[in-house]
Amino acid sequence: MTEQVWRVSSDVACVHSADGGRVAVLHLEQHVPVILAGTAASVWNALDGTRTEKELIEFLAHEYATEARTIHGDVMGLIHTLSSTGTITSSPRDEGAS
Repeated sequence: MTEQVWRVSSDVACVHSADGGRVAVLHLEQHVPVILAGTAASVWNALDGTRTEKELIEFLAHEYATEARTIHGDVMGLIHTLSSTGTITSSPRDEGAS
């Protein structure tokens, strides 16, 4: 089974605050930006196109010193919301990625 990774859509522009705690995201086909703050910004910043969903959740759990199962639902909820608007897209993980 091929694992999926998430990455920011090529139709999205974003601006990060200096501390990375907020991100303004604009899908170029929409007229209103979305502001992600706090943990939502952390999820956004971790969407590097190389981590699988499991790796993404494990990475964030480590960053927040919690268990993956504790944040799984919230992270997947945000991923679902962002993907439903085309803000992020999934693709199969490159075979050479680890």
